[in-house]
Amino acid sequence: MNALTSSQQLLRYSIGLAIWLLGWCLLLFFDAHFDPVNLSLILVLTSALAALWLPLSMTLLASVVGLMAFNWSFVPPRGTFAIDLHQHTVLLVAMMLVNIIIAGLMVFLREQSRRAQAYAHAAEELRIWGDKLRDASEPGSLLEELHQALEPLSVGKANNHPVALVALNNQLPPTNQPSALQRIGSVNPEHEEALWHCLRTGQPLGPGTGHYQELDALYLPLRGRSMTSGAALISGITSADEFPALTQAQALCDQMGAALERHHIQQQERQARDQAQAQTVRNTLLAAISHDYRTPLATIMGAASSLDQQSERLSETQRQQLAHSIVEEADRLRRLTSNVLQLARLDAIGGNIQGDWESAEEIIGSVMRRMRSHDPQQRLSAKLAPDLPLLWGDSLLLSQLLENLIDNALKYSPPESPINVSAHLDKHHLVLAVRDQGTGIAAADYEQIFEVFQRGDHRKPGGAGGTGIGLALCRAIARAHGGELEFHATATGASFECHLPLRAQPANPESHL
Repeated sequence: MNALTSSQQLLRYSIGLAIWLLGWCLLLFFDAHFDPVNLSLILVLTSALAALWLPLSMTLLASVVGLMAFNWSFVPPRGTFAIDLHQHTVLLVAMMLVNIIIAGLMVFLREQSRRAQAYAHAAEELRIWGDKLRDASEPGSLLEELHQALEPLSVGKANNHPVALVALNNQLPPTNQPSALQRIGSVNPEHEEALWHCLRTGQPLGPGTGHYQELDALYLPLRGRSMTSGAALISGITSADEFPALTQAQALCDQMGAALERHHIQQQERQARDQAQAQTVRNTLLAAISHDYRTPLATIMGAASSLDQQSERLSETQRQQLAHSIVEEADRLRRLTSNVLQLARLDAIGGNIQGDWESAEEIIGSVMRRMRSHDPQQRLSAKLAPDLPLLWGDSLLLSQLLENLIDNALKYSPPESPINVSAHLDKHHLVLAVRDQGTGIAAADYEQIFEVFQRGDHRKPGGAGGTGIGLALCRAIARAHGGELEFHATATGASFECHLPLRAQPANPESHL
């Protein structure tokens, strides 16, 4: 930074002196053609042009030296500083005043131009910095960039006068706790205490700030609209004059503070929304379960009470019917409870299942054996493609997926219509499908039926309802295995297809079964 400034200054001085040299060459060239009055205009023009490049002190010095040299070389009597005519005196005095005025105006305009460029550069820097913070999902990750942006504004070399930053990880603790801060750069205990004070008060400290101006460092808060999220330290500051970019540095810090505050508010809103949603889900779940548990429990209680109190007056057929009702309704409660628990389990583990290599034929076979007790009309059939590869997954979850799909097909299709379970390969996926010949599902409900506590308008009149958990659980199981559950309307009914990705097969398949 300093080397570049010295090089620029040397270049400007060289250009200014070259302009004076060129002006004197022109004076010498036109000496034989013009009188001193006309030659003086060349001197004034030279002084004005040189003032664009030289500082005010050098411009005034060059003007005085040039005026004396002009008097010596071009004003009669030549070779002396004596002035022969009064007109020449007026000429020299006028030239001196014009040179001073022009030099002052040129230097003033140049300084104004330099400041305007500096303000434009600072504004552009703030704009770029603001865009970065606006687009950042985690503003805290840009603290290192803020550290780098503040280093050129510090006094001296960064190694001797370091810049340090601290930012809150979460809420402001009641006492100064080092673990509550994220740090960029190292500080000593004294600086650490001052950073905490700056963070808690939200006021800049140090030279030029009006607060603790005797400090040897500058402390700038990372301020938002209603909270301070951190503080910046710029060491080596002993006076306000040593830090002309204080406003720029504070603006950079304030932009970071506003971004951190905005991110903090968004996190609080997200947490509040998640808590409210979780509470709504819990309330809905309790309401749905309490409603759907009531019917089977009432049936079980009624049948059990009849068996307990009127067993002698009931025929063998009636006792078998009541016992069958108890078993059927208890199994319905089991499936409902299992669905709820598995859905809660998948939500708790975030979909990260503990899988193993499984045989699709064995999973489908075990499910078919269990579900045939719910299929007195023997509508269930299975069709499996030959030589199916092994599946990687959780056999219990995959079995429950198929059970729920088959149970839905049994409930919502005509008693005599067939239900087919199939397994086949489709490019890089193994597809488990359950197809029925029911009334189908309305197009508007295609996606809704996979949401928790949502059911499509496809139930049979008087048919058994449900909580709307089954299909939501099926899709959650499919996605936990890296696949997807899809619904397809067919010409004769509905088809639910679970697409599960294939993995590289184990070296010894038998050892995994």
